[in-house]
Amino acid sequence: MPAFNMTIDLDPNGVIVTVCEGRYDGEEWLRLRRELFESRYRVADYDGRPAVTDMRRCRLPKRDWATEFKIVADVMKREHRKPFRRAVIVSGEDGSELAVALLAEYQKLFHHPGVETRAFLDYDEGYAWALAGAPPADGDEGAPEQRTDAPKTVRDGQAHVTDPETLDERG
Repeated sequence: MPAFNMTIDLDPNGVIVTVCEGRYDGEEWLRLRRELFESRYRVADYDGRPAVTDMRRCRLPKRDWATEFKIVADVMKREHRKPFRRAVIVSGEDGSELAVALLAEYQKLFHHPGVETRAFLDYDEGYAWALAGAPPADGDEGAPEQRTDAPKTVRDGQAHVTDPETLDERG
């Protein structure tokens, strides 16, 4: 299994779309989130916005899930004060839906009771569910402006964008 990598951005509907691949690593997720997302947007730009995390090409490590979940939940507690929905798209691998259910409960119990997290096998179904929980637009025209024009991800010295629907990468 390749090392963990991800792309993350706000789409035109204001949904935080994350595509993960490789062996999941919470510390690497945090590093990439800071580098690719937090460096480009202010918390006010995405607090309360729905999120879709595509993990169909990502596998959880065979170790203490609570440690990995704590890293994600700590970020949600620090940066998301408003309630939001997160759809996690999984491959159907044994245990993947259970892992998402455990993450959801961990967040509600210890960090952020306003976050709804559900697992989906179908990307479009998960996206629609997350978007249905989006806050009213209040004159907002989609995703907020980026703070910089930094690439979504950099690998081998080149910018890469991953299309969440096809999981194809364009450079």
